[in-house]
Amino acid sequence: MTIIVRLITLVGILISWNTAMASSLDQQINQLIAQQFSQKIDNIAITYLSPKPQLSCEQPQLTLLNKQKFAGKVTISAQCDHKTKFIQLNVAVSGNYVVAKQAISAGTVITDEHIRLQSGRLDTLPAAVILDKAQALNHIALRNIKPDEPIKTAMLQKNWLVKAGQIVKVIINGDGYQIVTNGKTLNNAVLDDHINVRLNSGNIIEGIVTNDGVMINP
Repeated sequence: MTIIVRLITLVGILISWNTAMASSLDQQINQLIAQQFSQKIDNIAITYLSPKPQLSCEQPQLTLLNKQKFAGKVTISAQCDHKTKFIQLNVAVSGNYVVAKQAISAGTVITDEHIRLQSGRLDTLPAAVILDKAQALNHIALRNIKPDEPIKTAMLQKNWLVKAGQIVKVIINGDGYQIVTNGKTLNNAVLDDHINVRLNSGNIIEGIVTNDGVMINP
């Protein structure tokens, strides 16, 4: 009788240990997926498309096989003790994405009045849909956008303050002095971007685009 009790106890411990391991794996996968997003995610739900693997360690090294795709059907490798197992999942992700608050005409510079955040399933949207309003603000609409339409990166272009080849004022600040000269920009840039400028002397320096010109600080 004592042996039976001990066996039942041992089985209970093993079941509890396996359940804890499975729960820990779910949490680690959720954390891995959440790390792929630059903003807060409301919810991540994973469904195993193949039987959940039995791993030999509590903290496997998890890797997304396709780092460009981290929602919908994904494959993750889990490495334990130099052994790798592959996990096929369906990942449903809920969070915010950017939509048009009103009709936006082509050529419009996007402001906060034009866009809003909408909550929904991110894994059902095209990968290029913008999730952060900051990535749309001060950009130019390349085509007409309908109200409530999800905004994708291909619909917008940066609102360049200066363009490559443009002659700009260069302000060089030194220790107790300031030099103002001109130079030719070597790349496009928006406000507060870093930009390379070729001075009249031929030297190439890097500065920051401001409303007053390209600022060079030592």
